[in-house]
Amino acid sequence: MNSPAKQPGHRFGARAGAAALTTCLATVLGGGVAGADSAAAPVTAGHTGQAAHRLDPVNWPSVVEPALKCPKPRPKASWYVVEARVAAVGDLTRDGRRETVVVSSCPTSTSSNPLIAFVYDGAAKTSSPRLLGRLGKNRYFKSLRVTIRGGLVHLNGKAVSDQAPNCCPDLTVRQTYKWDGGKFRMTAEKTSRRA
Repeated sequence: MNSPAKQPGHRFGARAGAAALTTCLATVLGGGVAGADSAAAPVTAGHTGQAAHRLDPVNWPSVVEPALKCPKPRPKASWYVVEARVAAVGDLTRDGRRETVVVSSCPTSTSSNPLIAFVYDGAAKTSSPRLLGRLGKNRYFKSLRVTIRGGLVHLNGKAVSDQAPNCCPDLTVRQTYKWDGGKFRMTAEKTSRRA
């Protein structure tokens, strides 16, 4: 019987299994914001199929950065790293192509900035994704889960009210958005105080 040390495939299989387990846990737990080097971007429960298979080659942090309009840091600021994660994929414009919702926020050297959901057109070329909307920007979301059901985008997350410090979200906010042919409109919002 061969020992594990003589089976290089055994070690690779263990690493691949660990990576798959990490990805599954990130999906189940809602995941944080993942960088461009992530092996697999989490997709919220309720979706079938692979996450943004058509747009996997896209470097989402570099695509999202101009849309964030972040204040520029001093040169060589090591903390300034834009991160982004594909949060949901689905046909939102009813054209038969799947749009991609990417969650991101401006980098900061102190407390985190609010998360925003950016919707990119599924009909656009992968070399130049076209921004269709910024969702959730009216709230200071500290966590954000995105689902797509029936052509609607649903945001659900912890948010900070005007009365709370940035460290401590005191609201749970649920929002729904619909594409009206030209832009996304919020069709519902429910806010509740966190205990």
